Amino acid sequence: MRAAFAPILMLAACTPAAPPLYTVEQIVRHCEAVKGKTVRAAGYLATCAGYDCSLYADTSTGTASRIGIGGGAAFDRKAAAFQKSYVIITGRVVDEKHCTGAALDRAAGIEPTDIRAWTPSEGKLAKTQ
Repeated sequence: MRAAFAPILMLAACTPAAPPLYTVEQIVRHCEAVKGKTVRAAGYLATCAGYDCSLYADTSTGTASRIGIGGGAAFDRKAAAFQKSYVIITGRVVDEKHCTGAALDRAAGIEPTDIRAWTPSEGKLAKTQ
């Protein structure tokens, strides 16, 4: 019986840990330190389509507290269900200029691999207006 469970236990032991979770403010403040790393970024997704896809610190959508989100049409389709809500985006921080809100149009501060809804059990993100 023990031998039957051994592969399951080995598989569970090999499951990689989730990337660290950061708020938009934390990534903007420490962009150089997380550049090149895979992170989970928590923030407010207003719209995500065409030339506009950014993750904001809160619903005020100010440019100083945002991160540009890369991706393309496939990511936009997945993100459509999450627009105007708080989300967790997993991806690699690729460009310091664009993860500090300095870029115009759609520029990748984070190149996304996944998006999901944020849940209150993950802690307080930011003020909600």
